Amino acid sequence: MYISKHKILTVATLAILSVNFLYAQTIVKTDTIIPRQHYFVLHIGGGFSTYIAPINISSIGLPNSIKRNSAAFTARLMWYPNHKLRLGFETGYANFYSYKVSNGNKKGSVNLNAIPLLIVWSMPIVKRVNIFAGFGSYILASQLNYNGIVNASIFSLGSNIALSYTIEFSKRAGIAAEAKWMNAFETKDAALSLQLQLIWKFIQL
Repeated sequence: MYISKHKILTVATLAILSVNFLYAQTIVKTDTIIPRQHYFVLHIGGGFSTYIAPINISSIGLPNSIKRNSAAFTARLMWYPNHKLRLGFETGYANFYSYKVSNGNKKGSVNLNAIPLLIVWSMPIVKRVNIFAGFGSYILASQLNYNGIVNASIFSLGSNIALSYTIEFSKRAGIAAEAKWMNAFETKDAALSLQLQLIWKFIQL
């Protein structure tokens, strides 16, 4: 059977075009696939907080002795998946307020401390700026040091909202300035804090 040179050239041309097309598709797929990256990220740091809710002191409390400003610390573990919404857990410490008490020659003090236990969501707003929102509980521990020491603690439902600005030193580490509102709404306690935090991407999957 006779096959013309024209048909042979046509078949060869189609074969070459097919191979080139498949090779081009392979390159395009390789170039457009973005590796999925997942991180565990630790945020840890501290700063100061100021108590902004009203303080109801006892009859022996000294109003001029009220201290609303104190140190505050945060430890937050976040899971960064391959999309913008992130999930994590936050704890820390803040001394909400303290004041002195006096009754005759007897003097003492009252302190209220808070430890948050919150589930936290986060997402970036613009480059380097992230928003955090948490919900859970606060452990509120009060101490009365007056003619002996009396300690008491309760759980209060609460939340927080924070805004941070991050500067990265490397692909795994950075530092963030964060403003946060802490709200133990069940007991009507609230504070604002400003903190510096170290950010470390310590596990990548």
